Amino acid sequence: MTLFLKQSTSIDIRVGPFVDATDAVTPETGITLGAADQAEVLKANGAATAMAGTFAAVTGSDGWYDYTVATGDVDTVGEVVFVVQDSSVCLPVFTRGYVVEEAVYDAMYAAAAIGPLQGTTAGNTLDVNATGEAGLDLDNTSGTLAAAQIATGAITAAKFAADAIDAAALATDAVNEIARAIGIQKNTAKNDIEFLMIDSTDDISGKTGLTLTATRSIDAAAFGAITGSTAEVANGIYQLDASAADLNGDIITFRFTGTGANDTFLTLATVA
Repeated sequence: MTLFLKQSTSIDIRVGPFVDATDAVTPETGITLGAADQAEVLKANGAATAMAGTFAAVTGSDGWYDYTVATGDVDTVGEVVFVVQDSSVCLPVFTRGYVVEEAVYDAMYAAAAIGPLQGTTAGNTLDVNATGEAGLDLDNTSGTLAAAQIATGAITAAKFAADAIDAAALATDAVNEIARAIGIQKNTAKNDIEFLMIDSTDDISGKTGLTLTATRSIDAAAFGAITGSTAEVANGIYQLDASAADLNGDIITFRFTGTGANDTFLTLATVA
């Protein structure tokens, strides 16, 4: 049987049985590493070095010994063989092992080890749930994802299953951020809100050259003068640069009047 040993870590291993060189049966109880013809460690890189740990007989089990592996015996990942032989005393004995990286050994054999599919704990990169389903644990990853790391066109509609993203999948803050990005924010100035003034003569044509009077009603209150400003764009189109005070409500209705033009009303809903 092959022993799995943690790299550069001392551990006790059993070596034996040592039996008499003549009859190959009688246990040998007086073996010492210093007196043996050879007591070597054969490492994966081919080097043979002297066994540097301690060696002691196992009480009550003649011919067997405990060897406390020295850290230098197992400093090389790969196969390792411990060899003890003394031609005048005992038959050769060897113990074969395999040295693995510290993290690999701990994942498999340390106290409360959970194997190569590691659960969601700090330092793990694989998220495994109670039923064995595995995936990337984003909470245990670090760094940021830059735009350059996502190729153009990498994320398309076809990449998402139908209904993959619904309201429940978005946090409240995410919904609010989207609303703020595309909507008009409450109590925040907003420029270039365009509207059309119609000529009161034909009720069709855009009316140009107007000097406008603009008022607004905030949340169904009485109309009052805006604190922002208006300006003509072209072809009967005008723009409103609304101040924060003009938009300090949930529902804002603006009224625009000018000589020779129909009144224009514009109602806006803001987002907080």
